[in-house]
Amino acid sequence: MKKILFPTDFSDTANNALVYALKMAENRNATLYILHVYEMPVISATANPMMIQDVYKTIELGRFENFKDNVPSIRKIAEDNNLGHIPMHFILEEGYLITILKKIVKDENIDMVVMGTSGLSGFEKKILGSNTASTISALTIPVLSVPHDAVYKAIKSIAFTTVFDQHDDAALSKLLPIAHRNNAIIKCLHISNDGINEDSEVVQTWKQKYAGEPVEFHFVSSKETEKSIFEFIDNESIDLIASVTRNRNFFEKIFTTSLTKKLAYHTKIPVLAYHEH
Repeated sequence: MKKILFPTDFSDTANNALVYALKMAENRNATLYILHVYEMPVISATANPMMIQDVYKTIELGRFENFKDNVPSIRKIAEDNNLGHIPMHFILEEGYLITILKKIVKDENIDMVVMGTSGLSGFEKKILGSNTASTISALTIPVLSVPHDAVYKAIKSIAFTTVFDQHDDAALSKLLPIAHRNNAIIKCLHISNDGINEDSEVVQTWKQKYAGEPVEFHFVSSKETEKSIFEFIDNESIDLIASVTRNRNFFEKIFTTSLTKKLAYHTKIPVLAYHEH
């Protein structure tokens, strides 16, 4: 059975992303691992050892009670969205969030991470460092980043940005099952001035390989990659963006809080990141 990891701080942003995590689990026949991580405060070494021990015990108990109190609300979100049948496994860990994430991904053989993003919360800064791209790069499995304002709807149109190399080919193969389960179309988008077009040999090879699959090919000649992607999102009614993480600059701009209002609108679209390795 597939396994999906969902890190949460029980915020509105995380609860919103939970619906996507549950839907992904349903589509992939997966178990959802719900993770909450907390960090212990640093206490001066000159403090009384017994006092330090008591403080840590109090914090641990408080975190456990908080975690336990939030489990029913998570189950209610699942039930309210007709997803109460999804198997869920709850994990509470103390430590540095990104370190714990890596550990659980390895120990539990996690297949995908789904996380909420807002660019604002302390939780997100802990997990991302400065931006979403940090987490995407730190983990070796696909990461679905769900913006705070994203409202779940059926995934019917997927934009897949590509340069037609072997890494994109591998990612597209992994993306196909998601398209199949949702009866969605994958719209491969190539934006550049590198001469690759519909008649290029590599494109013809891809067309032959994916003949009969729900895959389309689109080409835009432009130096303004982000602007072209946003226009494509609008014109093609995109529900999900997928890409390989080589384009780090794109992921940083997709989630930055300094975007213009026009571009900020597009942060309502979830982004699924694959990796070159």
